Amino acid sequence: MELKEFINKLFEEAKLNGFDEYEVYYVDRESLSINVYNEEVEKYNLTTSYGLSFRGKINGKIGYSYTEILDEDAIKMLVRNSKQSALAIENDDVQFIYEGDKDYVEVNSYYKDLENIPADKLIELALSMEKESKELDSRVSSFGGCGIGYNKSKYGIINSKGLNLENKSNLLSAYVVPIIKEGENMHDGMGYAIAKSLDEVNPKKLAEDGINEAISRIGGKSIPSGKYKTIINNEAMVSLLSTFAGVFSGDAAQKGLSLLKDKEGEIIASNKVTLLDDPHLEDGLGSVSFDDEGVATKKKNIIHEGKLITLLHNLKTAYKGNTKSTGNGFKASYASSVGVSPTNFYIQKGSKSFDELLEEVGEGLLITEFAGLHSGANSITGDFSLATKGFYIKDGKKDFPVEQITVAGNFFDLLKNIVEVGSDLKFPMSSVGSPSIRVEGLSIAGK
Repeated sequence: MELKEFINKLFEEAKLNGFDEYEVYYVDRESLSINVYNEEVEKYNLTTSYGLSFRGKINGKIGYSYTEILDEDAIKMLVRNSKQSALAIENDDVQFIYEGDKDYVEVNSYYKDLENIPADKLIELALSMEKESKELDSRVSSFGGCGIGYNKSKYGIINSKGLNLENKSNLLSAYVVPIIKEGENMHDGMGYAIAKSLDEVNPKKLAEDGINEAISRIGGKSIPSGKYKTIINNEAMVSLLSTFAGVFSGDAAQKGLSLLKDKEGEIIASNKVTLLDDPHLEDGLGSVSFDDEGVATKKKNIIHEGKLITLLHNLKTAYKGNTKSTGNGFKASYASSVGVSPTNFYIQKGSKSFDELLEEVGEGLLITEFAGLHSGANSITGDFSLATKGFYIKDGKKDFPVEQITVAGNFFDLLKNIVEVGSDLKFPMSSVGSPSIRVEGLSIAGK
């Protein structure tokens, strides 16, 4: 059954069964991933998925159901299951079917240059990344991975209040992880690209990036325990910010899972820190004109010069908090209920270059990688204890690679102890971004 016909019949059935308001959310995705190893295609995986969820409001409660098949039986099932789930709800949470906003910012997340790229072209690119790596350095003994992927999706919301929105997006990604053998030790590095066209993937450049990173790690050693002036580089800071992004959720705060509950208007970070959520960022991986409830998205300061301005909200958490939705009501999948998530979430860049940050530190530590973020970080308290790699800084320059150390601290304290923010804002294959930052006095456990 065609989507339009299915929705019309579904809404008719919902009305007959006593639903006052109703809505569908549909997703159509295609994903191609190609991995190569030893000059051959190791894995070629093409997946397509389609799903539709139904939300219906009856007696002031909203029930959910979903399907992957559009037929008459699915219509009956969706209405029946949604009605049962709505009538079983015992809490008094107020939920909404949204009528929409007057204006939506146009966001470009679909690139025509990526349409209909032949698979053999993608395979050729992946093989070239592996070949270039081996030709650039004879010490390349193997690969931690080498692949290319293409994803496209279409999703939309249609409801009984006249809302009818649709969004399309697509993306090409490529990565190579060459492993260099130096004596008995192995060192890896990664080169990657997010592209809007095939021309933006340069196999030689990606191979160089991966090899240079691997080479930079040769000769790594520990350093004495103590407190060090520290720079956390952009990619490492992104991994930390991603881990603790949930503390800025209004939903988490209302459930007692964030220490930022009722902290709006208070100073929670250094005045060097401005944290934004920008759904309209050009070429951002999280750019979108509306959230999964149909609310128009908008750019907002979460932290402005150290002060907490707002948490992120969907319609339900905004109602509970006596505020407005920030346009951050998103689903993890079509089968999920609406939660709270950021879009393009990043620390605003400063004016100092990375080299200037190194000069300011003089002697200290540059952190380039955190490991064990899932087990070594408590997203509620903000405490973390993480295995770390990086470089010792001496005379304002990188001196030698550092490994076998652990960094312990607290995310909320870290925000307050930022003394400078760099200009090298980066989104490493992510919708979370950060420049490099300089902090005072991180505790290091080493030799």
